[in-house]
Amino acid sequence: MTQLVITLKDESYLPNIRRIVKSLVGVEKVSTPRKKRLSPYEQAQLDVKEGRVYEAKDVDDLFKQILG
Repeated sequence: MTQLVITLKDESYLPNIRRIVKSLVGVEKVSTPRKKRLSPYEQAQLDVKEGRVYEAKDVDDLFKQILG
């Protein structure tokens, strides 16, 4: 069995591409790999890495940052 991998920039084309490929003679299966879900710990690590964290001295400082 031979496999073909297609990489798309825009995910909106995916349904049309799937329909076209399924209609070809000899195509047995068309599948899309699922995106891996991050665990809460992995998501927290990613937030820290990308700078989506807040630092506050105390609760009052935190509320000042959140409420403006």
